[in-house]
Amino acid sequence: MPALPGVGPPLPLLRDEVGAVSTLPKAEHGQRTCVYCGLPMGAGGFEPQPGRYYCCYGCYLVEGIVTGTDEAVVATRVLLRLGAGGFLAMTVMMVSLVLYTDAPAAMSAATTRALHWILLLFSAPAVAIMGVPFLRSAGHELRRGRLNTDALIAMGAFSAFGVSAYHTFRGAGHLYYDTAAMLLVLVTAGKLLEASAKSNTARLVRGLLALGPRTARRLAGDGEEEEVFVEQLRVGDRVVVRPGEQVPADGVIRSGSSAVQEATFTGEALPRDCGPDDRVFGGSINTDGRLVVETTAVGEEALLGQMARLVREAQAQRAPVERLADRLAALFVPLVWATALGAVVYWAGLHGDLARGALAALAVLVVACPCALGLATPLAVSVAVGRAARAGVLIRSGEALEMLPRLRHLFIDKTGTLTRNRMRLVAVAGAGEPDEVVLAWAATLESASEHPVGRALVAAAKERGLALGTVREFRAVPGRGVEGLVVLGGQERAVLAGSAAFLAERGVEPAPGPALPEWSTAVVVAWEGRVRGWLALADEVRPEGRGLAAALAALGLRVTLLSGDREAAARPLAAEVGIATVHAGCTPADKAALIQAARREGGAVGMVGDGINDAPALAAADVGIALAGGTNLAREAGDVVLLGDELHRIPWSIELARAAYRIIRQNLLWAFGYNTIALAVAFSGRLHPLLAAVLMLLSSLFVLGNSLRLLREGDSQRPAEPALPAG
Repeated sequence: MPALPGVGPPLPLLRDEVGAVSTLPKAEHGQRTCVYCGLPMGAGGFEPQPGRYYCCYGCYLVEGIVTGTDEAVVATRVLLRLGAGGFLAMTVMMVSLVLYTDAPAAMSAATTRALHWILLLFSAPAVAIMGVPFLRSAGHELRRGRLNTDALIAMGAFSAFGVSAYHTFRGAGHLYYDTAAMLLVLVTAGKLLEASAKSNTARLVRGLLALGPRTARRLAGDGEEEEVFVEQLRVGDRVVVRPGEQVPADGVIRSGSSAVQEATFTGEALPRDCGPDDRVFGGSINTDGRLVVETTAVGEEALLGQMARLVREAQAQRAPVERLADRLAALFVPLVWATALGAVVYWAGLHGDLARGALAALAVLVVACPCALGLATPLAVSVAVGRAARAGVLIRSGEALEMLPRLRHLFIDKTGTLTRNRMRLVAVAGAGEPDEVVLAWAATLESASEHPVGRALVAAAKERGLALGTVREFRAVPGRGVEGLVVLGGQERAVLAGSAAFLAERGVEPAPGPALPEWSTAVVVAWEGRVRGWLALADEVRPEGRGLAAALAALGLRVTLLSGDREAAARPLAAEVGIATVHAGCTPADKAALIQAARREGGAVGMVGDGINDAPALAAADVGIALAGGTNLAREAGDVVLLGDELHRIPWSIELARAAYRIIRQNLLWAFGYNTIALAVAFSGRLHPLLAAVLMLLSSLFVLGNSLRLLREGDSQRPAEPALPAG
């Protein structure tokens, strides 16, 4: 089969650069067929999942849309409905505008009637495409003994369409096709936003599972490396992990030593020193040294799989916020139905005027078209979300905006959130040498290293204007220290920097150390067989983090610090930023459990984080607030994303959400009050359906104007609106 346009040949891994044989499945001509269309693949195609082959990306995408059931597919279907229905609705609006002008007076009756049939022709499929899902939802809730706003939307749209169709067939009366079509366009757009939010949640879970490598180097019985999919690994397999590679599964090191970077799981800024019999997690990074790891947990049982499961459970346990609009709908829908039926009974039964009764019932159904009630919440949400975005705060759902004002307890991650996730020099103590000399020699040696400690020392030396020399014969011992020949100021010395144990192994005499901060990481510097000084490093605190706790307390919130770091490092930092309650040494599961326990105590709970280890806690909280500079997974788990990583925007966002919530309540009160009064007037038979449509429009305009007040609300409560970052 010839190659398809735009689809390249497969990239089978037959043998890597050092001779590892691959056992990945290979597609050979005539042996594989596309799982969707059934055509033979030949030498082309691709395999997105083990054992599932597709001849082209078209088949892969179409199968997902047609047969998929996940949230991303649902969002795609809603988008397709909105596109098709919106196109038809725009046509209906254009024709309706012609009829609203003086043009019909200059037209013949046949032409006007033809336009009426054109409106019916285009509005019927528009209402069917966009309205049927609301009918299904209303019917589903009705069978469960509940009513929601979908019932209002379906009733309003189909009533307007039905009245219009009746008038079209009669050849007399007013038409409301545009009302039916545009109402469905607006509410379908809202459904698209909701489906997109759910799709983001599903993407988070898939992203967690995709963090690890796709393949692993498994050791065969004869000791030869073979490349396999990680799904093919079993407990007890031995895998080789080279420097710079990710560990493919949870396991125990059987040979080799290295420093393993686990910051995304534990929050610890420095790599962890690992050797034989130490445990490592799948997805962590082997920074240096060859490791042989025996797997102890794979797939869903590994740490990444457990984190994904925690996120799924948190999302499933989070009860959806019962919107005030739905509670009003539970009262309003039967009221409208009863009023319309009562109008017919009253005028036909008591006054013998069936025509007036029918006209009154139609006016009731049209005036009750829930545009204002349907727009009351989403319109205010849209304005508030847009204003927040201009200030560098991305509020990803209306539910998040509703929950922000209710926050009573906020948990904040330490590493990467209150700190910048980079080391800084906090103290230098020379032993018979000036502090600047010790730093200059150590920084010159560390300039050949890519370790976070080395980068921090070089940066500190440059900040102090110290001149650095050159390094040769540099050697790093993972998790222990570094050594090399340093040339500085015309002198050459063999310099060592690292732990006290590392220096002792090199024959350096131990020396009593100074009183360095217990929350810091100490580096001992030596040359010529003697200790010359000590350097203390710690994670750098964000400047805006120092006033955050006080600002949140002023809004009535309790603040708690969460950290995967040790207690000695977490408590001093908490004291520096003004946070009294600290939970240190937390795993991702511990953080999520603390969030859930706080929710059971009452009151809405928020979580601020930036790392992969924060994702389950962000998902478990009522509102997850993520820093845009953090990991993709944290951003996906966050209901609110701080685009500029500026923590002072958190209390401002809460104040904005409180203002939005006040506007929403005002909108709902107006909409429900308007509909109640309008129903009474319509029942009297004195309200023409055309005037009812005009009143419905005016009610919606009031909601619009009230919502736009959010553009000015609270300006006096903050000094200036922060600008979005460039690019």
